[in-house]
Amino acid sequence: ATGALIALAAVAVLTLGPRAVVAPARSIFTEIADAVIAPLASVIPYGDDRALNAMLFVPLGAALGMLLAHRWWPLAIIAGFGVSAAVEWAQIAIPGRVPDPHDVLWNTLGAAVGAIAVAVIRGAVAASVRYAGRTTRT
Repeated sequence: ATGALIALAAVAVLTLGPRAVVAPARSIFTEIADAVIAPLASVIPYGDDRALNAMLFVPLGAALGMLLAHRWWPLAIIAGFGVSAAVEWAQIAIPGRVPDPHDVLWNTLGAAVGAIAVAVIRGAVAASVRYAGRTTRT
């Protein structure tokens, strides 16, 4: 639960705070993200902003995926969409912020990457536990 709250707080600060206040935090996030997304930026149209949007929501999707029971991980993607849509809607009232429907798509994609990563890891762990259980009984 703590991880999800931290991820949600980071999303809120970076997406809803006034640009003048958010600039230092965004700068740090951008420096870290640049190293990760540099290969993607050349492939994705308008890569830097879109890849940053996706990266911002990966931890949220992963944290929500971990909170949910293993069969319910797709709800993390839906929640990521909901948070993103709420952020874009809230940005209408914030001076200097420009809501963009494309951001909802890329944010949701990021949440999906995080949730799917958790689901894959959980599935691999469950399969290895099942396999280990079979081999120790023989």
